[in-house]
Amino acid sequence: MARFVAPPLLLLMSAACTSTQPIPPQVFISDLRLLDSSVFEQRFQIDLRIGNPNDFALPLDGITFDLDVNGADFASGFSNEAVTVPRLGEAVLSVTASTTLVDLVQQMMLLAERGDLTYRVQGVAYLDSLARRRAPYESMGTFRLLREQQIKAGWPPQ
Repeated sequence: MARFVAPPLLLLMSAACTSTQPIPPQVFISDLRLLDSSVFEQRFQIDLRIGNPNDFALPLDGITFDLDVNGADFASGFSNEAVTVPRLGEAVLSVTASTTLVDLVQQMMLLAERGDLTYRVQGVAYLDSLARRRAPYESMGTFRLLREQQIKAGWPPQ
């Protein structure tokens, strides 16, 4: 009898477990500031807005990210700062990222030509105390720089 009852019971239990798996967080860039610059490296503070589409809080104890701008690698970074994103809510996490001078100059030239930039941020959010330890994420967005802002910023160079 146990031979006939056990398989459907295991199937039902595994279905119940998968339904409680968290939906990955939504991660967007909310701000980017230059911290310091040298010949070989530029370091930025990037504020990530982390959205939680789940009906329960997401306790994060780390995050990694790669930032592509206009289809090219721009910066990468990680943080071990713990933050709990409330259910159906948001939290902002500041992270430090680094890029090379070559990547930065390429992006400034593209910005001068196009007047806007598209970005893609992807990585892994590490969940603390949930059954699923890793939650990969990916998001995209566009920033448009008005012509007046380009001129004030000195782009394009005269």
